[in-house]
Amino acid sequence: MIKLVQKIRDTSNGKVISVAESCTGGMLASYLTSLPGSSAYFSAGIVSYSNEAKIKLLSVSLESLAKYGAVSEVVAKEMALGCKKITSSNIVVSVTGVAGPDGGSLNKPVGMVCFGVVTDSDVKTYTYHLKGDREDVRKEACIIALVIILDLLQN
Repeated sequence: MIKLVQKIRDTSNGKVISVAESCTGGMLASYLTSLPGSSAYFSAGIVSYSNEAKIKLLSVSLESLAKYGAVSEVVAKEMALGCKKITSSNIVVSVTGVAGPDGGSLNKPVGMVCFGVVTDSDVKTYTYHLKGDREDVRKEACIIALVIILDLLQN
């Protein structure tokens, strides 16, 4: 994990990163700030665990939450866009998912994690189905987010 963060720090080249987290509960921001000098590339981490927080802090629409649920690419996209609006960061990544051990369903099983990615010129979403217990899912989601950030910085 630290090697990924070191690469992000070393390739940020003045670009600023922010994150909007749900299922990772601040873990992603913690990793991004684990090295000295992180203030040069990291602006903010917003933990919006509840739907109410997603609505109030990140401007996620009640309609999207009702229609698609908190664990969806639509909500991940709205989380990232809301964070971008607040921070004006060059790269924003959001994470929302079912970390478990409870809360899963047939359509949204434990380990389903959605990501929203907003840059100055693009918006993308991704869904992954991760394996393991709660901590495994949360850590793997952070690794995926870090890899996404690094890929954006290197391209």
